[in-house]
Amino acid sequence: MKGSNQVATKMEYIQKLFLDVQDFMRKQPSLDELIELLNAEPSEFRSIAFESASVGLALFDFSNGSKLKTWEKFYTDFGNIHSFHFDIGLGWAFAKTKTIPSKDWEISNPLRRRMVFDGIGYYHALYKGRRTVKNQIVGDGIEGKDKEGYDQGIGRRLWYIAKGDVEKLTQQIQNFPTSRHANLWQGVGIACGYVGGIDERNMNSLLTASANHKQQLSIGIALAAISRNASNTVTKNIERACDFFCHKKLEEVILLEQKNIIQLHPHSESLKPEK
Repeated sequence: MKGSNQVATKMEYIQKLFLDVQDFMRKQPSLDELIELLNAEPSEFRSIAFESASVGLALFDFSNGSKLKTWEKFYTDFGNIHSFHFDIGLGWAFAKTKTIPSKDWEISNPLRRRMVFDGIGYYHALYKGRRTVKNQIVGDGIEGKDKEGYDQGIGRRLWYIAKGDVEKLTQQIQNFPTSRHANLWQGVGIACGYVGGIDERNMNSLLTASANHKQQLSIGIALAAISRNASNTVTKNIERACDFFCHKKLEEVILLEQKNIIQLHPHSESLKPEK
């Protein structure tokens, strides 16, 4: 099933926005000037602008040996609104500097650490595609539970590579060892839910293609819904995705997250799709 033009158009906009913020940051604006630019972005993809800024600020801190001092101040001010995107951006910065968070690196919760490694995985799939996607090689030093977030990021990137073409996406996922499929599908769910633009025919096709990993796909959709709710950027796209993939209204998905019912492991029953 071919992807829709709407999906590809939204992806192109997101990628251009990300690069535009990076270009702006090369001019070394003040923090106030940066925030003004980010908040001027229309609401639908404003979190992407903050994600790009997160990359730049973390790289600035790394280059100055300030132990994320500037980044952490930025996170304190806006992290409750764009938290997943801040952490993904931080993952990009680690990947760009060819480092990974140490095992004893403190972070407030496992989900945030997962999102940092998601950013690393996405970056590797984007800039080291032959190694990461074609040859399915895991980045050096990425071990244990951190591989789950890493593969989640690769899954997000695969949705972009396929541009919403479910057949192409499925072929790409099938090239990976089956032990990695669950987290790849979770990443697909996040990307599909956040980007939007997918019609019901392609949603049906995507649900069928996910096969034994429908639950991971639905958890990814739920994470995209949580992100959009936090940033007050809920769209009709994510509402439809929650209805279709999670069999719940968006408000119910958010309530489940607030009660800590959503668990990032394959035995969660909270968002198990209907048969």
